[in-house]
Amino acid sequence: MKTIRYISAFLFLLFAMTSCMNNFEAPELNDVPYGNNTIGEANKTIADLKTKYASVVRSNGYEQITDDIIIEGVVVANDETGNVYKQLVINDETGAIIIGVNDVGMYAVMPVGQRVRMNCKGLYIGGYGSLVQIGTKYYNEKYTEYQIGRMSKFDFLQHIRLIGKADSTQKELIPLEITEEYLANKANKDLAPVYVKLKNVSFAEADGKRLYAPEEEQISETNTAVERNVYVGSQKVIFRLSTYADFANDKMPKGSFDVTGVLTRYRNPGSNSDSKDYWQFLLSSTDDIIPITE
Repeated sequence: MKTIRYISAFLFLLFAMTSCMNNFEAPELNDVPYGNNTIGEANKTIADLKTKYASVVRSNGYEQITDDIIIEGVVVANDETGNVYKQLVINDETGAIIIGVNDVGMYAVMPVGQRVRMNCKGLYIGGYGSLVQIGTKYYNEKYTEYQIGRMSKFDFLQHIRLIGKADSTQKELIPLEITEEYLANKANKDLAPVYVKLKNVSFAEADGKRLYAPEEEQISETNTAVERNVYVGSQKVIFRLSTYADFANDKMPKGSFDVTGVLTRYRNPGSNSDSKDYWQFLLSSTDDIIPITE
């Protein structure tokens, strides 16, 4: 009888434990375990941020952001192919901005289409070639001065929050179609970066054999970029391509194409000359080049 009572008690306890386990609520998985999930709602647009620090950016200066500014956008360019290096570009309905991070492989967590929220307070904003970037200050020994540079991965993780999952249908992934008139208006350079589409363009250097960015054509021993040119009407746009990109030794397409990417600018420091203020294009992937077939 005592044995039967022990068995009955054990079975009752096992049943109770099973019932509790069945009633256990699964944890919420909406918050991705990356970055800082305490960051609240966005309170400024990307355009608001760029406008506030426009004079700092244009002068190639930098300034620490001390206000409680939170922006939100969708990743439109990342480091997956290696042509974009230690940078992300996010876009909202008002414009895009570059985020410099001393990290690689970020595309695995933040693919194109991933919505993110950034708490900008404590970070730095500034201009490199009068192009706006969020990051931190660093000492440039070549120019013996501090400039805007990349933030550490630690700082980045304190200031970024991922919202939901990557979604390729979001409206922020609809590029602005760029015309010759847009490029001819020098005031538009102050809006850069802009997520855009260039239509019916071609590489001036493409001959059916020329490669995108072979090492022997890099700008200098220390500058590993190769420049290629396209024209929208009479307006030139420079593609700066890295010899480290995974498509560097692929052949450039011969003929016309549409291409989506980030329109940027580079103005020679200290120059007020329009001839030294260039439109440039940041290509994230050759998948964004769509040949035009007759």
